[in-house]
Amino acid sequence: MLTKEQKIIYFHATRNRNYQASLRLEGFTTAPEKEVDLDALTRQQILQRIQQIKLRYAG
Repeated sequence: MLTKEQKIIYFHATRNRNYQASLRLEGFTTAPEKEVDLDALTRQQILQRIQQIKLRYAG
């Protein structure tokens, strides 16, 4: 039987893993070294990414 503290730790770890998995399913990167530097993108590339995200949620 888990103690209350162990249950809380387990709950937070599970919630974090589920959140990370949800982000990956939506096409976001969760690894800091793989993040895109938005300053390096052109205005057009940023607008295209925003449009892609909008299409995912609209569909």
